[in-house]
Amino acid sequence: METMSDWQNIKISGIASIRKCVGEFEVGELIKTPYSKFIVKVFEGSEGDFTGYTNLLVKDKDGTPYPGIGRGFNVEETLRNTILNFLEMLDMKEIWHEDDFEIADPFDF
Repeated sequence: METMSDWQNIKISGIASIRKCVGEFEVGELIKTPYSKFIVKVFEGSEGDFTGYTNLLVKDKDGTPYPGIGRGFNVEETLRNTILNFLEMLDMKEIWHEDDFEIADPFDF
């Protein structure tokens, strides 16, 4: 009988990694972001590692966009670390404008 973690054992020539989206969360933020909310997706890797990403990207001084990123040992810890990383990015500047942000393409996110 197959279990839910059997996907972690799939090995196919030419495939470097498989990650499973294990959570998608809408996060309300009312102070610095122009949209009042953003999305965090949490992925589990085949080694049992978890990584989260925000769909709202913050542009650096050169205009390069970066998501909030977090890692953890479970979904909840990863969600928390992703949100905290994103908020740390927002603390780098006092005033934010809509053009300081970019929303990830749904295909990429």
